[in-house]
Amino acid sequence: MKVLQYYRMNSNISTKGNYDFETRLHLPQCQSTNDVLLGMAKEKNGRIPEGFLVSTDFQEAGRGQKNNKWESEPGQNLMFSLFLKPEFLEAKLAFWLSASIAIGTAKALENYLPEVKVKWPNDLLVNGLKIGGILIENVVSGRNISESVVGIGLNINQIHLISTATSLARERHQDFDREEILQLIIQEILWVYQRLRIENWEKIRSSYYAKLYKMAIPHDYKLPDGQQFRGVLKGISEEGKLIVIAADGEKRFDFKEVGF
Repeated sequence: MKVLQYYRMNSNISTKGNYDFETRLHLPQCQSTNDVLLGMAKEKNGRIPEGFLVSTDFQEAGRGQKNNKWESEPGQNLMFSLFLKPEFLEAKLAFWLSASIAIGTAKALENYLPEVKVKWPNDLLVNGLKIGGILIENVVSGRNISESVVGIGLNINQIHLISTATSLARERHQDFDREEILQLIIQEILWVYQRLRIENWEKIRSSYYAKLYKMAIPHDYKLPDGQQFRGVLKGISEEGKLIVIAADGEKRFDFKEVGF
């Protein structure tokens, strides 16, 4: 991988405030911030400070869960990846790192919006429409996670979107300072992340449930073969599986095994 040089931001992201350029890399354009940060971590053998951030104005190959593509207009939204070292967390509990990131991001966005919901496993919704997504890629050492690259994409100022998506600008009818929002998101994420570190996953579960889309509400679910059933979302298992109560009993689903 080509070595990337640090440089001061050259984009329409606000540069208000003081920044430590040793802990952030901003690129006007890249394939994927997750790919950049994963490459840097591999090249430096993990010797990157926890909290290091890679951001960009445009991703040519932004990815969602299971390699779904993330579409975004250049210079309108937030696309960034955060480097964490959750060595305290067992790999089987990796979902609760994702939950922590979702809680922190939703809390930050609620400074601008009345309510943000988290649709299991990794989507952020406003009024039932997608405003962002999270993709976490972990490196496991033994039983625990040694490194995590947390990728987040959020629709901020983009107006033209598919019918199932929205943005801050569409919801509030104004443009926003993306850098201000980014700093608030990182602050909230790291606060919840510290709770996960100190108090363990069970302590953040109630916070996640409070933001969980369709929690305890009857709803129609769809299986990969096209079959549908009605059920009530009961919660999330220790390993991150969706728990739904249906007419024929409790069902548990892994990622991509069921749709809303």
